[in-house]
Amino acid sequence: MTYEELQKAYKNVSDELANAKIKIENQEIEINNLRRIVFGTRREYTPEVEQEDTIQCSLFKSEQEMDANVEKEVEENIEEITVHKKKKTKTKKAGIKRSKLKDTIIKKEEYKLNEDDKCEECGSDLELVGKKVVRQEIEYKPAELLIKEYVQYIYKCKECGTEGSEKETPTFYKAEIPKPLLTHSFASPSLATEILYQKYYLGVPLYRQEKMWDDKGLVLPRNMMANWCIKINEYYLSYIYELMQKELKKDCELIHVDETVMQCNKEPGRKATSNSYMWVMCPGELEKKKGVIFNYRASRSAETAKELLKGFSGILVTDGYSSYNNIEGVTHAECWAHARRYFYDSIPLTSDKKMDTSSDGYVGVTYCDKLFEIEREIANLSIDEKLKQRQEKSKPVLDAFFAWVNSMQKKIVLNKKLKEALNYATNQKEELSQFLTDGRIPLTNSRAERAIRPFAVHRKNWLFADSVAGAKTNAVMYSIIESSKVNNLNIEKYIKYLLEELPQLENLQDEETLKSYLPWSEDLPTEILNYQGTYDELKLAE
Repeated sequence: MTYEELQKAYKNVSDELANAKIKIENQEIEINNLRRIVFGTRREYTPEVEQEDTIQCSLFKSEQEMDANVEKEVEENIEEITVHKKKKTKTKKAGIKRSKLKDTIIKKEEYKLNEDDKCEECGSDLELVGKKVVRQEIEYKPAELLIKEYVQYIYKCKECGTEGSEKETPTFYKAEIPKPLLTHSFASPSLATEILYQKYYLGVPLYRQEKMWDDKGLVLPRNMMANWCIKINEYYLSYIYELMQKELKKDCELIHVDETVMQCNKEPGRKATSNSYMWVMCPGELEKKKGVIFNYRASRSAETAKELLKGFSGILVTDGYSSYNNIEGVTHAECWAHARRYFYDSIPLTSDKKMDTSSDGYVGVTYCDKLFEIEREIANLSIDEKLKQRQEKSKPVLDAFFAWVNSMQKKIVLNKKLKEALNYATNQKEELSQFLTDGRIPLTNSRAERAIRPFAVHRKNWLFADSVAGAKTNAVMYSIIESSKVNNLNIEKYIKYLLEELPQLENLQDEETLKSYLPWSEDLPTEILNYQGTYDELKLAE
């Protein structure tokens, strides 16, 4: 073999080894991310630099690595980013939530000495001089099942039908009785409320409820309960749901939107294992009307997004999903938490299993953290003042960030995750920069993610919806329950109130009448509102 052939073979082996090292490094990052998801904390903490109390990173690795065009994009006075570590806050001690127990009956058990007890020292009589409350306990009384009979009295006119009466036949009158929740069913508002509350708020699947009711002596098959849920949605709650959705899209200027997968077994024309989607929308923090709307759809397409947002014009805050980009009449802003997560996932580990703070991914995380730190500082300012502060403080950081991204894009990036992060930031630059144009736009889409979390958690219990009707019932019930939460309603009492009142209405399509039953209505009875009082106002003891 000649010398040139040996050199060529050596170069091939070296290239293969270098590619293998790159592949191994990327696989290690993937494994570390999976470990973090399965075993690590759910929060994405910024790695700390042990030598200093603050985390500092140079705006660019070296000025020689940038060309002149990139340097011009950054203000000359911005040289470094400093992110201060958060102070650790003390966790609150667990205790009684007294606002929930303000109407609870207090049962006193008093313990006295016998009247004939004497002093052990001298044998004299004892005199009562005082008393004290030693402790309090919460006593649980199991629920009871009652059979409620509706007895209707029938009356007959004494004159009609008698001899000499103008009317030859008797006249009868019946006392009015409330209309049933479901015709030819023993489902009462209270029983249906408990089933709905258990399934959609506590996440207890119907097959578990079937066992629970059987233990109480009530045979209640799961298919019967499922049918009740669907019928209650179809007959009553869907009208409230549709009006909630219409009001929020019409009156709100800023809406958060997100979506998550779910499975529907009997979607027409699709396999049972196909992914369907539950979409969620909720108004911004500053909106007067507060609610959460879930929508079930079989698709995640751009057409579906347009359909769901039809009738809304304003600011739309989402993640980086491209289907939201071409909706008419909408200003699309995107979430910086998602952008940060891409860089966070690209940070490799050192030999001692700690995140490498010298990596380029860490630089991207630090830029994001600086933006979040500025947002915390200006959180309590007015909209106009917040916008002014963003222009003065956040814009230079944003310009520096995208200049750094542009400089990194010109390099050969071997870290696959970092390359994805850089591409994401580049492609979403316009949407990520929208918060600089309006003080109402938040930096993240966390509001929608918090709203959809209960559904995602409960999905692990019931796994799938058997039918489209069941999936749509899920959307309606989670909308009502999550809207009750944000409006500070007692969820169980609110559902029971709707199931008692709505069947008695003559026309459920009358929107003016239904408005008084919406979760943000001021006409709701005060007893279904959660009390907001101080600790001292709600003492259980005397």
